[in-house]
Order: sequence, then C-alpha cells, then structure tokens
Amino acid sequence: MSFALAPEDGLCSVRGDVRGQLARWGRSELAEDAVLVVSELLGNAFGHGTVPVRLSLALHGRPGRQSLTIQVSDTSPGFDTKAIRARWTRPSAALSTGGRGLLLVEALSRTWGDRHHRRGHTVWADLPRGIA
Repeated sequence: MSFALAPEDGLCSVRGDVRGQLARWGRSELAEDAVLVVSELLGNAFGHGTVPVRLSLALHGRPGRQSLTIQVSDTSPGFDTKAIRARWTRPSAALSTGGRGLLLVEALSRTWGDRHHRRGHTVWADLPRGIA
C-alpha cells in the first residue's frame, strides 16, 4: 500500500486506512503500534519536511513470520538520526528538544532508520514480527 498525502488529509482517515489495510492482510494485531508509528512519522514529515509526503506499508516474510515496514518520504533533505539518538543518552537534553516522537518509534519498532535520496528523505520502521 502506498499513497501520497497532503497536509489537509485527515490523520484520522490515514489511521483508518492503515487499520483497514492490516485487517485485509490478516495482521490486525499490528494495527495499534502501526498507527502510532505512522502518526509520529507523518507528524514529523508535515511538521519539518516538504510536501509531497508519501506513506507506504509493506509486509515482508512468509506467513506466520511477517514483519511490517512503514515508510514515510518527503522532499526535504532530512535530519541526522545519529544526533537524535545521541540526545537520548542525555535525559535533560532529550526533555528539552525535539525527537521524542522518534523515541516512541524506537520503542515500538524492531528497528528503524532513515535514508537520503536524490528526491528527499525517507524514514522507515520495521514492526516486530507478529505471532500468527
């Protein structure tokens, strides 16, 4: 599933789309964590990035051993994930600056990261393998 989003698109609608797609894939147990991760990544893209913003969801692996990859792309140059992670080691700095939403992404994801590309920046997260 992949689609472009605009700031005026309602986050409630996107959350419903994510839940619906996971239900169609038979992976509803991932919905709440996926919705939180999508919300954080889209919030960052619309708050700090440049439109257009694109969201994609993909299942990987074989049935019973699948993981969900969430990707949010925009056309901004992006940010330094190493610097954000470094701030988490200094609690007083983490409380006074941005990046706390990505701490939530860190907690909910098996792994996450970002990549820069010619047309912008993508932040991705892999949710834990579900039990099926």
